[in-house]
Amino acid sequence: MMGNLFSFKGRIGRHAYLLVTVPLAFVYLVWVAWWLFAAANFPDEGPARVFRMSAVGWFVCAWPYLAAGFKRCHDRGKSGLWYAGWTAGCLAFWAAAIFVQPWFVWLGNLIALWTLVEMGFVKGTPGPNRFGPPVDEWGPQP
Repeated sequence: MMGNLFSFKGRIGRHAYLLVTVPLAFVYLVWVAWWLFAAANFPDEGPARVFRMSAVGWFVCAWPYLAAGFKRCHDRGKSGLWYAGWTAGCLAFWAAAIFVQPWFVWLGNLIALWTLVEMGFVKGTPGPNRFGPPVDEWGPQP
C-alpha cells in the first residue's frame, strides 16, 4: 500500500481507504492540538501561528489524503474530481464558519459525513471499470 500512497491512479477498497485517511486525520488533529496548546507561549501571534501551522499540517497530509480519496472514487466508478469537490466544500464551509457565521461549520460537517459514508461504507463497483480491475476489499490493487 505504501508504494501506491502518493499515486492518483487505480482503485482501492474501503478498508485501504480507511487505513490511509483515519491515521492521517488523527495525525493532523494531534498536530493542530499541539499548536493550540503551544499558542499560549506566543500571546502576540498565537492565533496566527496556529493557523499557519495547521495549514502546514494540512499540506503535508493533503497529498496522500487526496490520492486515497481519488482512488476510492475510482473504485466507485466516479471521477476523482468528486473527492476534490467534497474536500473543497468542507474547507470552504469551515473557513466560512471562522470568518462569516459559526453555523456554517455544520454544513462542512455534513459534507464530511457524507464523504465518509460514500467512501468508507459503500461498496465499489463490481468488476472492472474505466479506472482498472476490481480490487480486493482488504488491500490495494497489485
